Amino acid sequence: MKLGSAIPWALLLSTATLVSTAQNKGSHDCGGFLKNYSGWISYYKGLTTNCVWTIEMKPGHKIILQILPLNLTCGKEYLEVRDQRAGPDNFLKVCGGTTFVYQSSSNVVTVKYSRDSHHPASSFNVYFYGIAQGAKS
Repeated sequence: MKLGSAIPWALLLSTATLVSTAQNKGSHDCGGFLKNYSGWISYYKGLTTNCVWTIEMKPGHKIILQILPLNLTCGKEYLEVRDQRAGPDNFLKVCGGTTFVYQSSSNVVTVKYSRDSHHPASSFNVYFYGIAQGAKS
């Protein structure tokens, strides 16, 4: 890993807690509208079975998502990522695997966590930050 590519994630990890907690009432809320330059979404253990977070950057920016290794119970719970510009039938749906990095094609992305009502919630973490269009992550 090049040092230059590690710096945005190091910055994100060092500032995400402060940014998210201050403006989003904590990272464990079930869904919400996030307009921060960087932050994180974390598991929700309440009764709600569908949580949707909308992440929006300024026009001219893209969103980088890093989904840390997942160990969700496939068939009972999943994470879904939708890119505003990609269209309604173009989305990523995951329940397990290694770290995944996604770069949006627009300035708006939605992340959805869904689970069966009788299944306990599993933990997950999604980190995000914005970059200017044309910049490399």
